[in-house]
Amino acid sequence: MSQLIREQLFEFLALFFCGAATVIFRQLFIAYHNRYKPKRTISIIQEILFWILTALLVSACLYYSNFGVLTVPSIAGFTLGAILWYNIRHVYR
Repeated sequence: MSQLIREQLFEFLALFFCGAATVIFRQLFIAYHNRYKPKRTISIIQEILFWILTALLVSACLYYSNFGVLTVPSIAGFTLGAILWYNIRHVYR
């Protein structure tokens, strides 16, 4: 296996698990909101903070895996990770 393929595989897998982690955190956030039902203003603030932290997580994963360069394997990995975790979660509910 060439060095280029190893690097792209690492990039793909790192962003795959980052996408899955993003969906896991989103589902936990939704479960929290369904259980505790915060007031509207608090809910809006929590939603903004959630997306800021998610952006930081994705940026950190992207920087770690490919020094911040957005490539096809990174987009495909993140998207597939998020979609697969979301679908697996709904199948085994």
